[in-house]
Amino acid sequence: MKRKKLSSRINSFLYNHIWLKYIVEYATAFFMSVLSAVIFVFGINTFIAPNIDMNGDAIMTLISGGVSGLSQIATLIYQIITGDSTSNLHSIVYAIAYAIINIPLAILAFKGIGIRFAIFTIVNVVSVSILSSFINTSQLEFICQIATFVNDHGGMLARALFAGMCTGLSSAIAFKYETSTGGIDVVSYYLSLRKSTSAGKYGVILNAFIITTYSILAGFAGINFSEYSAWVSAISGVFFSIVYLFTVMLVIDYINVRNKKVQLQIITKNQQLPTYLLANIPHGATIIKGKGAFSDDEQLVIYMVISSFETKQVIALIKSLDPHSFVTVTSLQQVYGRFFIRPVK
Repeated sequence: MKRKKLSSRINSFLYNHIWLKYIVEYATAFFMSVLSAVIFVFGINTFIAPNIDMNGDAIMTLISGGVSGLSQIATLIYQIITGDSTSNLHSIVYAIAYAIINIPLAILAFKGIGIRFAIFTIVNVVSVSILSSFINTSQLEFICQIATFVNDHGGMLARALFAGMCTGLSSAIAFKYETSTGGIDVVSYYLSLRKSTSAGKYGVILNAFIITTYSILAGFAGINFSEYSAWVSAISGVFFSIVYLFTVMLVIDYINVRNKKVQLQIITKNQQLPTYLLANIPHGATIIKGKGAFSDDEQLVIYMVISSFETKQVIALIKSLDPHSFVTVTSLQQVYGRFFIRPVK
């Protein structure tokens, strides 16, 4: 109760000091964008990118998706042209490619989604580019040790799962604070807003193309690990990269609930409850008159579809107006028709 009162007092104070409220919101978004970038770079440099372990032996490289995957392809092309598979310039090539490919996608974010969304997406992309240039296995030995340990004790499957969790968590944190990690996340977020559905599935086709392209290049380049041929290594990389991409999709769709919807069924005796709900929640409702089977009292049955992130707010409002109401919450796969979603700033 004390925690709730403190939270209410803080929110009330911020609403009475609107500029301070904006400063806190923007500072939080900036911090979370940088944190998202740190988690992403850690996942890339620890579980995806390493191809040489601490003993100098070759280990398989996972293939990332989206702009990260395209940047890996650019790095691979650089590697093929120069013939150097261990150069420290790889991280610089990756960082430059990552930044350049994100430029048209940043324009899409500005024009198709929102200014605030685009600004903090750029913060995330720039953070990733800077961190990718300065944090790599040659500079931080423990990253290479982690990758080697995971590879030795859990194999490529463990690397794929941990990499997927890092990348998925990075994107999900960004989505949670209404920004993105750039790249395919911008396209996914844009399409999910337009089609009002989950964000994780729209990158599957592009990622499949990226994985296939990288694998073909790796096969023709003769890049292999251990005693296996280059083509065996490339095809094996495809399978483990698919595990990685599905893990990313599952983590994003589990945490990012903005475009998920639920149906509320509210049974109440309070005849004014529908009016209060419509005044406070930007969604319509359907009312059916009913009668209690046991009490024989007249009841209202209210059906309302809301966004998943609004559930706590709506339930709290209902219980404050009618503590004796009975509410069920049902997850929905999709909604067809006019449904209001608060636009991204």
